Amino acid sequence: MRHIILSLLVLCSYSINAQKTFNFTISGEVTKYSKKYIYLHHKWDNKDFTDSIKVTNGKFSFTGKSEEPNMYWFNSENNIQYQPNYIFFVDPGKITVKLKGDSLFASTAVGGQTQKDQMDYQALMNVFIKKQMDLQNEYNKAQSEGRMDIATAVSGKYQELNNEYVNSLKEFIKSHPKSAISGWIIYRDLNNPNIPVEHSVEAASYLDKTFLATKFGKLATERIELLKGSTIGNVATDFTQNDVNDKPIKLSSLRGQYVLVDFWASWCGPCRAENPNVVAAYNKFKSKGFTVFGVSYDQDKARWIGAIEKDGLTWPQVSDLKGWGNETAKLFGITGIPANLLLDKEGKIVAKNLRGPALEQKLEELLK
Repeated sequence: MRHIILSLLVLCSYSINAQKTFNFTISGEVTKYSKKYIYLHHKWDNKDFTDSIKVTNGKFSFTGKSEEPNMYWFNSENNIQYQPNYIFFVDPGKITVKLKGDSLFASTAVGGQTQKDQMDYQALMNVFIKKQMDLQNEYNKAQSEGRMDIATAVSGKYQELNNEYVNSLKEFIKSHPKSAISGWIIYRDLNNPNIPVEHSVEAASYLDKTFLATKFGKLATERIELLKGSTIGNVATDFTQNDVNDKPIKLSSLRGQYVLVDFWASWCGPCRAENPNVVAAYNKFKSKGFTVFGVSYDQDKARWIGAIEKDGLTWPQVSDLKGWGNETAKLFGITGIPANLLLDKEGKIVAKNLRGPALEQKLEELLK
């Protein structure tokens, strides 16, 4: 079963429009903390920022400036890449924070409207997390007792809960049209391959137009454009990567043909097993305006080239050699390979994840 809710990173929100730079002060207390410094992180314009704050007798204070209410987080490490231990938003004025232990979990922050929105959102998420945990326990119990009829029924309840969850997020956005959490919900929570993109588009329609110019308004709208670009019926998001000779090839340069964008890797057993099917389809339909654009999730260039030669992959092949960090994984929300997109002559996605005979069957239908 695929469940959406527990994948959430529960964050917070703001309800203040973009404005001139403002000052804020964080007054904090931390108990059972063994280190001398605590670290405060945030991002702005895709840049990372970190400040160290000295803890004296369990207390600390920090004064900063921000162009608009923004997400900050604490952790005990001087590394922004560490999992955030405690997340909050700053508003103009004073924020009071109480932290606990080196993990900084079970902490609280009180500030302006941002934190009030955050508490509303947190309460909403807690309800769904509790419901999901109850269903998981019910499912596990049914399985342990061999009651597959009950387990199947619980699986159906999961889908009902997911639908309720998505609808509740949309209602939150509708009632908080200028809140950062609304932008974040679209950017993060609704950015899930199990949630149809139409829900994100609907949710974005509830955002106030003045909010769209803010940081989280932009994140939301940019995310929707990316979601559209990975959804059947929309033009695929364009991208450029280098081929085996370090020559850049742009996806859109193949317009005018039906294109199978094939995501694979030399180390992926199922991918290699699927390659003969792709080769057969390519040889059968290449004279009718069909080609393949291979995107490898390899890191070892020699191994990648060796697999291309061994499997007889004679079509264009590209990779940024970042493994699972390949930029296309982010663009198209790919979490497993093999995966593919079939594009029409205008670059529109007409099918996804065609394997075995399904690819040839679809091409027969399209290239009569």
